Amino acid sequence: MIKINSILLIILMFFSADAFSESLALRYFQTDLRYEYRIELLRLAMDSTFESDGPYSLEPVNVKATQKRGLILLEQGTKVNVGFFPLNKERESRFIPVRIPILSGILGYRVCLIRKESLSDFSEIESLEQLKTKFKAGFGSQWADMGILRANNIPVVGTVKYDGLFKMLSGRRFDYFPRGINEAWNELSDEKTDHSDLTVAPDFALYYPYPVYFFVNKNHPEIADRIERGLKISLENGTFRKLFLQYHGDIIRQADLKNRKMFMLENPTLPEGTPEPDTGWWLQRQ
Repeated sequence: MIKINSILLIILMFFSADAFSESLALRYFQTDLRYEYRIELLRLAMDSTFESDGPYSLEPVNVKATQKRGLILLEQGTKVNVGFFPLNKERESRFIPVRIPILSGILGYRVCLIRKESLSDFSEIESLEQLKTKFKAGFGSQWADMGILRANNIPVVGTVKYDGLFKMLSGRRFDYFPRGINEAWNELSDEKTDHSDLTVAPDFALYYPYPVYFFVNKNHPEIADRIERGLKISLENGTFRKLFLQYHGDIIRQADLKNRKMFMLENPTLPEGTPEPDTGWWLQRQ
C-alpha cells in the first residue's frame, strides 16, 4: 500500500510540475524607454494573476519596426502577440482591446516642444485659432493622433522617423512638436546633447481624449482575459495607481497644467461610446 501511494504521489507531482511549467509568453515590439511604464504595468497585471493562471514571461522582440510594421506583426501574431497603443476605430477592429485605460488619460494632455528662440512668439498665443494660424506642428505620420490634429485643422508636417522629428524642429521644418506630458521632459533630457536649443512652451497645453489600451492578437483571447483580470485586481488593491504615480508623479507636478491655458481638441477617431479616461484623481495631485 505504501509503495502504491508513493507511486501515485510521484505521478501527481510529475503532472502538476508539467502543467505549472507551461509559461505564457507575452511578446511585444515596443521596447524603448518611452514604454517602460507600460511594460511594468503589464508585468504587474501578470503577477496579479500568477497564483490563478501560472507562470509567464515577457519577451521583447528584437526587431527594428515602425509603428505600422509593429501593428502588422501583432496582427500576424507569430512574433508579436501583445501591444500597447492609443485606441482608434481601426485598432479596435484589428485586435482585441483590453478596455482599461492604462495611462489614465495622461497622454491626451499635450505640451509643445519648441525652439528656445521662439519662446516670446509662443507666449503671445491666447487661443487655439491663433496657434493654428501662426504656427505649424510636426508629428509622426503613422501615429494614431495624426488624424486628430488634421481633423481639428491644425497645420502639421508628418514623418515616419520618430528621432527625425527633433532634428526637423531644430532645423525649422516646423514650429512645435506636441508631446504627452509624460514624454516631453524625458525627451528633452534624452536629446539635450544634440538638441539643446529645444524647450517646452510654458504657457499652454492641448487636450484630447486619448485612452491607451493593451491590445492582443485576435487569436489569443485568453491573453486579453488574463491581462484584464490582472489590471482589475491591481486597480482594486491600489498597486495600479501606485505604479502610475511612481512613473508620472514628478512629471504631473512639473507640467503644472492648472496654470496653463488649455486648448481643447475633438477626437473623432475614437469608436462611438468610448468613455473618457478618469484623469481627475491624478490631476488633483498637482
